[in-house]
Amino acid sequence: MDWKDKMKWKILIILAALVGILIVWCAGKAGEERETAESEILKEFALKENEWASAAEVVSSLKDSIQELANDTITEVAGAAETAGQKNAATEEERQELPIRVLIMDNGYSSYYHDGITIEFQGTCQGSGGETYQTGDTLELTGDSAQLGEGSYTLSPGEDKACMKVISLSRGQGAPSYRGSLTVYRDENGLRLVNTLPLEEYLYGVVPSEMPATYPGEALKAQAVCARTYACVQMMNSSLENLGAQVDDSVSYQVYQNSGEAEAASQAVRETAGEILLNNGSPINAYYFSTSHGKTSTDQVWAASAPSSYLQSVECTYDSQEPWYQWEVDLSLGKILENVQGMFEGVSSVSGVETGEEENDSGVLKLVIHTDQGDKEIHSEYDIRTALAPKGLSITRQDGSQVMGSSLLPSAYFTLQELRDEKGGLTGYKVLGGGYGHGVGMSQNGAKGMADAGKNYQEILTYFYKDVEIGNINDIVKAGDS
Repeated sequence: MDWKDKMKWKILIILAALVGILIVWCAGKAGEERETAESEILKEFALKENEWASAAEVVSSLKDSIQELANDTITEVAGAAETAGQKNAATEEERQELPIRVLIMDNGYSSYYHDGITIEFQGTCQGSGGETYQTGDTLELTGDSAQLGEGSYTLSPGEDKACMKVISLSRGQGAPSYRGSLTVYRDENGLRLVNTLPLEEYLYGVVPSEMPATYPGEALKAQAVCARTYACVQMMNSSLENLGAQVDDSVSYQVYQNSGEAEAASQAVRETAGEILLNNGSPINAYYFSTSHGKTSTDQVWAASAPSSYLQSVECTYDSQEPWYQWEVDLSLGKILENVQGMFEGVSSVSGVETGEEENDSGVLKLVIHTDQGDKEIHSEYDIRTALAPKGLSITRQDGSQVMGSSLLPSAYFTLQELRDEKGGLTGYKVLGGGYGHGVGMSQNGAKGMADAGKNYQEILTYFYKDVEIGNINDIVKAGDS
């Protein structure tokens, strides 16, 4: 073989190698993973090596050159893949960092204002004035505190995502700890406390406060999706914007950090990250309640002009073994009078009570109370439960257990039986009821029963909510809009 032939073979071999490397380089630029890129380069090299068998004298030296080029290309591809991976990770992190602002109420959930706020730091935190606080430090803020000279003071966690315990507050778990930042506002009414944190971390404090963390995982997942959907609607409405928040931490929205965080509940949040319930592309009002009376209700219990298509009445026997499925309590006329006096001024006596007709299994939608100031009609589900509140009385549940009543009747699903004395005079009523809560949407104990029966969280959700699909909150609410 003369030098011209040798040169021709060398040129062909080099061109072939360069073409192969160029193909792989382009593929790498298109975003292939490192392992795929390396595999393709080595495969291409092996094919070319077979073709070059007749030019063995140049293959050895060329192989080293090609491998060097291949390694350089692999490094570049890997760098691009790593950059793309980091970008995807950043995008995912951004999706999960959708913030929510929570107004923290005082002890007893009686007011949005605090006389004073005392915080204990659980890690390094920074104050908006440049101050640094370490683990174990405490800060007490009152209306006269210098930190509030500009009207507000913000405390933010350090890189270790420290938490802050508000030791001036008392919740079911004791003094609650909060992720994210805390901002204290001062105005003429006192101090307001707002907790700003990622939505998903907010749910860590909601799910175990709204559903026992000992419930099955699929029930907790269903709860997480409902809670996230409900929060989504509130974030879009921002009804507390004038107070610097979107929701509060009470039953008026969703209970938050009354119970401490629990890993089972946090796992349910993580495994459903971003998932919300949509109807025709919009987030639904994902109402939920404790226990049904055998059926759920439409939102007509709140005098809705027309029931929402996704809030239909469905049969529910999955919670039929729960204590609150049926219950009873005796209410005297005196107790009813006590309740009514808090609702209507000037009432000094109650002679009787009547219920209106039941509609579509929606419970009692009308209550008429006969008083010395005339008949008082009540049409609100909440007000009906307030007028017949058994606070301080013993309620007997279907399993025979007795619990003390609260400032609301357990539900508006009840009938009344007259109680009379030996002379036949009306003394009060036996309230025979069923269920606990408003009865609209998902029964939490029904979800528990379905999970125990082997249903997954998607099946639970589509059982209680009709015409819905699962979407992602990041497609509905953008970080800048929240």
